[in-house]
Amino acid sequence: MRIPRYALVLSCVLAGLVAPPALAGQDPEAAGRDPSRQVLQPGDGWGSAGSGTTGGSAASTPVVVRTAAELRAALAAPAPRIVKIKGVIDVSGNCASYETDGYSLKAYLDAYDPAVWGRDREPSGPLEDARAASAKRQAEAIRFDVGSDTTLIGDGPGAGITGGNLRIAGARNVIVRHLTFRDTSDCFPQWDPTDTAVGNWNSEYDSVGVIGSTNVWADHNTFTDQPNPDSSAPIHFDRPFQRHDGQLDITNGSDLVTVSRNRFEDHGKTMLIGSSNSSTVDPGKLRVSVHHNVFANVEERAPRVRFGKVHVYNNRYEPGATHVYTWGAGVQSQLYVQNNHVELPKGVGADELLYNWGGTAVTAKGNLVDGRPTDVVAAFNAANPDKQLAPDAGWTPELTRGLEPAHRVRDLQAGARQAELVVGRGPGAHRTVQSAIDAAPAFGTITLQKGHYREVVKVPAAKRGLTLRGATGRASDVVIDYDNASGTKKPDGTTYGTTGSATATIEAADFTARNLTFSNSFDRAEHPEITATQAVAVKATGDRQLYDRVTFLGHQDTLYADSPNTATRARQYYRDCAISGDVDFLFGRATAVFDRATITALSRGSDPNGYITAASTRRDNEFGFLITDSTIRSDAARGTYHLGRPWHPGGDVDAIAQVVVRDTELPAAVKAAPWTDMSGFSWRDARFAEHRNTGPGSGTGADRPQLTPEQAERYTARAYLSGDDGWNPA
Repeated sequence: MRIPRYALVLSCVLAGLVAPPALAGQDPEAAGRDPSRQVLQPGDGWGSAGSGTTGGSAASTPVVVRTAAELRAALAAPAPRIVKIKGVIDVSGNCASYETDGYSLKAYLDAYDPAVWGRDREPSGPLEDARAASAKRQAEAIRFDVGSDTTLIGDGPGAGITGGNLRIAGARNVIVRHLTFRDTSDCFPQWDPTDTAVGNWNSEYDSVGVIGSTNVWADHNTFTDQPNPDSSAPIHFDRPFQRHDGQLDITNGSDLVTVSRNRFEDHGKTMLIGSSNSSTVDPGKLRVSVHHNVFANVEERAPRVRFGKVHVYNNRYEPGATHVYTWGAGVQSQLYVQNNHVELPKGVGADELLYNWGGTAVTAKGNLVDGRPTDVVAAFNAANPDKQLAPDAGWTPELTRGLEPAHRVRDLQAGARQAELVVGRGPGAHRTVQSAIDAAPAFGTITLQKGHYREVVKVPAAKRGLTLRGATGRASDVVIDYDNASGTKKPDGTTYGTTGSATATIEAADFTARNLTFSNSFDRAEHPEITATQAVAVKATGDRQLYDRVTFLGHQDTLYADSPNTATRARQYYRDCAISGDVDFLFGRATAVFDRATITALSRGSDPNGYITAASTRRDNEFGFLITDSTIRSDAARGTYHLGRPWHPGGDVDAIAQVVVRDTELPAAVKAAPWTDMSGFSWRDARFAEHRNTGPGSGTGADRPQLTPEQAERYTARAYLSGDDGWNPA
């Protein structure tokens, strides 16, 4: 729109008299208002039409909630209501806790294997009934119902719901803002062999579902499947075991919805607008605006539309290698795609951005694809002569507040603020690592400035999803160090013991550490009075832990890769890490993969000089330690080091070590017979093996069990780490 010259002059004069309003394209957060009282501005997409969207802004007093029970109570209170979520409400739970009536995944797979059940009918019978009953129990635990005249908002960085299903059903005038919705995972997907020619697993829960609701605004939220993205899903019946449904679905005659400044990431079927091709409630409704959002590494439905007049403008798209399509044109859809910025991965063309699901026309204007103006409808039509789309959807959007050229959103940032704390010096920085851990919410990030942090730290189980990262990208710049040994005396005169000696104890699941060093600097020579010289740098017990470019320094018992107890398994992935020690310096009962590691076996000037591993894998666990594609180095004398010995804690006969060292370079220090007994237990009763190792310490023979090529296919990083949930950090 051309602005008359006199209007510009007048605006300059008035600028000296009153504060200017937020600019049309400005992020509303920049206006400095209390976000919990903010309403959707006029002209800001379809959600501003009709009676507008004000949520619970008229509530007298906001309610702050911290637990699922508090959230349900606040949502059930009389409207209008402002509900602020403080921290993370985690309802992800343990899938086994919902199982009932004899359900187990193994039994379900056995019963409905296409080789047994066939492919011409949906599952039925006792196990399908048990699956449905188990799913009902999960639904009761994870579902939150949002009524009319409500504002639901995060209170501070990192606020959100993990594993939850937020339902806005039959409501009007609802605002959802500043929340991170994480890993809404269905424990009990249903197998349907009649869904396409090959069958599919279908999951139930959206992170947020807008169902038959009017005037809804979803703004500044983050939607993510991490730490369990669809790409890591296991395969059953030759199909992905799909645990995630939509991130934000708008269905069943919903209308007048604005979706703005959210981040959608690491997901498959992202946003569905419309219920089914035969819906009788959707025609004439489903008017939705989707603007200034970031879609990162999503595969499809960004969005997929049926029936509605949907304006998709000024979004930033960064699809990943598994991209299927971006915009889906369904039955009677009127999709208007305008001024979006798209960066395609290698091998994906502009013709793959659209998909025709029975639509007839799409308007596409002003879009940039890989920096170039691109007519995405023409590109689609050229590649799909049998599914042509006309270039005019038959309407022109008018509620376009903030519309700007596509190049202006090239670097768009969107989504909820994530909790990130800093350790070091400067305003607001924590002085100790532990104080930052104590202050961080679950799934928060702590950045450690360059420095040497002399302290003992603990990441408790409640801090699920926490990330510690070094600021410089070099592990040697950021060191967490202490020097307790097992025999070091506490102030009360007792000793710490092996577990208590740890510089860092990390109990939380889904923990990540990057670019830093954990060290136990206990020195035997300086403390001849201490004979119990086990000195742990890290004791790790949480499941799905990732250590990326992390250094572990110590001597005896450097890295204690363990689980919370003998009945619980824990998977840990150590990628591009450096680990040094001498006696049993990789030990414990975790399922742990050391991938591309540099393992330094220190010399004690003796024979034996030491033992690299001392696994205590449980008898019923097929997978213990895997050292793969790594380098073991040592300046110890030739033939003085063992690859490992079997640790039976307290004489436990059910601790049967399992270690595979494969595709790894071994130094001359490794003995020709590299495995040895421990505490009266023979190494031959353990599960030790090698495969395709190289270097002067490699070899074969009766004392060096080797995997066959067929066996080696079983002992891979993915096999060790996938478990029942398909975790695949590799």
